[in-house]
This record gives sequence, C-alpha cells and structure tokens, in this order.
Amino acid sequence: MIPRLNPPFLAAMALVLIGLVGGVAFDDAPPRPPVYRAGYRVLEADFHAHTSWSDGSLSPLGVVRQANRRGLDVVSVTEHNTVLPSYLARAYANAVGGPLVVTGEEVTTARFHVIAIGVDTTISPNQPLDAVITEIHAHHGIAIAAHPVRHFWPSLLPMRERFDAAEVMHPIAYSARGGEWQWSDMVTFYEGANGSLAAIGSSDYHWMSVLGICRTLVFVHEPVDERAVVDAIRERHTVTFDREGKAYGDPTLVEALRGEPHVPRTSDYSYQGSGPFDRVLRTLGWLGLVGVVLLRARKR
Repeated sequence: MIPRLNPPFLAAMALVLIGLVGGVAFDDAPPRPPVYRAGYRVLEADFHAHTSWSDGSLSPLGVVRQANRRGLDVVSVTEHNTVLPSYLARAYANAVGGPLVVTGEEVTTARFHVIAIGVDTTISPNQPLDAVITEIHAHHGIAIAAHPVRHFWPSLLPMRERFDAAEVMHPIAYSARGGEWQWSDMVTFYEGANGSLAAIGSSDYHWMSVLGICRTLVFVHEPVDERAVVDAIRERHTVTFDREGKAYGDPTLVEALRGEPHVPRTSDYSYQGSGPFDRVLRTLGWLGLVGVVLLRARKR
C-alpha cells in the first residue's frame, strides 16, 4: 500500500530543494588570477580545517567548495587523528578543478595539538610529541604547532625548535578568551623561536563562515603542487597578517609586500548572498527546513 503523501510536508521539502538548487547556482567564487611577488607565485592558503567527520559542519567535499568560494588557492583538511578525509577532499578537488588540497591531519591530544600536512598516512597521537614530529618528518610532512597558547606550552616549548611552523594568527585573536587561551601567547611562542618557524595563519574551521578568515600567503616556485607548497613552508617562505595588519614571516617577503601590497581575497563572510534573488532562495530554503522539522515533530 502506497502511503498517503502529506501536502504541507511535500511543500516544505520543495522549499528545501529550491534553496539547495539556488544555493549551488549562485555559489560563485571570486577570480583567482596568478599573483607574483619577489619572483615567487603567491598562494592564499588555509592549513587548518575540520569536517563533519568529527566536529565540523561540512563534509570534506563541502570544505573544498567553501574554500573555492572563499577565494583560497590552497586548503588542508586536517581532521582529528586521521588523514582519510583529506584524501577524499583532494580527490574531489582534483575532479572539479581545485582549489589545491594538501593532505593533512591534526594530531590531537590533551597535551598538544599538531597540524601535520603533506603526510601520506595517519600519525598516531598515542606517542610523545617528539615521536609525533619525527614521524611527520619521516613521511616528508610539515609539523605546525596548532594554536600554541600557554595551555599547551609545557609540551610545546621544549620541542619548539623541532617544529617547521607555528600558527601565529588564529580566530582566537578575535575572541575575548583569557587565561591560558590568549592570542598574544601564540605570538610570543612564534617570536621566541627567533625566525626558525614559518608563520602560519589558519582559521581552524569548524562551523559557519570562518574558513579563510585567517590565511597564509605561501610563496612557491612553479609548477604549483602539493610538494611545492610543503617545500615553501619548510623554507619559511610564508607571510600572515594579524587583525591590525601587522605582517609576520620571512622579512624579505614582508618587505616585498610593503613595496607591492597584496590584499587577500574575501567573499560573503556574513552569508548575505549575491543579490536579492539569492537571498530569497536562501530564505525559502530555511523556511522549508523549519517546516520539515516541525511537521515531522507533529507527525510523531
């Protein structure tokens, strides 16, 4: 027996479908013409993004779409303690024409968080930090100190010289968190290395519209591929900017950007839509989703 279809529920589902189709149709990405400074190709990158595989809001494929929409040239999906989602993201990005995905993982423990990019296998968190860094390097990857706030200093400080890079810009800079979770301590950790660490800006993306709000300018030699990006970080050819516009990174590259500034791309960080029609479609989609939830609850 065919179940009787509920017209209000079908109407709500139709609104959701309209919102989805319209969202894809208006999902434009800003143009990404090649940028060159000081003899290098300059790429805009975010090396710290999570997915619905753990505690994020988007699938690995969705992160790739969002990175494209944010005008990023490079993104790393760095899921907690597994590299697999980054391989899914890379396969999808290759199929749809970018952006470049550098495989990665966030090695996550209560004592330290380490971003491993350019690795080809999952790095186990069940070992000392020194062994984690050694394993990352054995797989030709880069070890980045993730949000090195004072909370993690007991583990991170003794190993600081073994890292390749550190996040010096992070959304914590825009928050009011205090105690052992202050952005100023991230800057202190980076500057205390006396130039031995590449400067990284990352969004630590989980929810809403944060992807790419903190990003790294990577100065690479062409042709551009994953290895070129990893090598550029290893050579400390990076620059990132804080909330006041102060630059951190290779002094020669910082000076080159002073002489010929580069303004990072942005796009619709507040999800306002690309015009009235796009906003109407988004509203219909949200109304449809609310209708589906309410009608299902009422049915029960």
